[in-house]
Amino acid sequence: MESELQHFLLILIRISTFISLSPGFSNRAFPTAAKLGISLALSVIVMGSIPQLNASLPMGLFLVTGIKELLIGMALAYITLLFFTTVEIAGTLVDFQVGFSMGQIYDPSLGVSASNFGRIYYWISMGIFFIANIHHHVIRSLVQSFDYIPLEQLSFTYMGTEGIVHLFSHVFELAFNLAVPFIIVALLSELTLALISRTVPQINVLILGIPMKILLSLVFMFLFLPMLMENIAEVFPEMIKYLNEFMQSM
Repeated sequence: MESELQHFLLILIRISTFISLSPGFSNRAFPTAAKLGISLALSVIVMGSIPQLNASLPMGLFLVTGIKELLIGMALAYITLLFFTTVEIAGTLVDFQVGFSMGQIYDPSLGVSASNFGRIYYWISMGIFFIANIHHHVIRSLVQSFDYIPLEQLSFTYMGTEGIVHLFSHVFELAFNLAVPFIIVALLSELTLALISRTVPQINVLILGIPMKILLSLVFMFLFLPMLMENIAEVFPEMIKYLNEFMQSM
């Protein structure tokens, strides 16, 4: 009985840590009771699908294993968080070019000061995450993590930083690719204003420039929306890929 309880608690630590930190599940608008219910339900399902502990663990070993499960849950959640951060970085880059960077406000749903386009990008990505059933693939990867990283495993074969550096560089590359269309629009609008200031010096370009770039960014936002949604949707397979690669490397 004690070994079964320890088995369930170790599974619950990894799953509940992931659910409480991973975007989509950790949002403040998502009820805490629902997070707890999902964690308990997944833990019961996983408990019946993986081998039981051979015997009850001593208290010291149980605590060490629990800390290991906590860190694994945090690492998996952090990978998913990075890809949602990718979308927010893209929105921040657009804000900087358009002139919205000084208009960042506190977003209580995210718990951080978010840019205007960053929030638009974030909520578009959140809608795609659930509508395209990406959350099913994420949960499947979480359940499969118990096959790649068993509860009894305390030694790891790979703890290098090469994969982390590559992931960070890939995140910034994806963010720049998402922001490129709007950055080009902003640069073309600035070039147009420069030409206007040369041809008609009487026009105050500083007063005309900011409203013009904001208007153009909103217009092209609606024009590029299908392409933007398609590009954001292509980010999520990368998330599943890196989740699986991380688990296999352990």
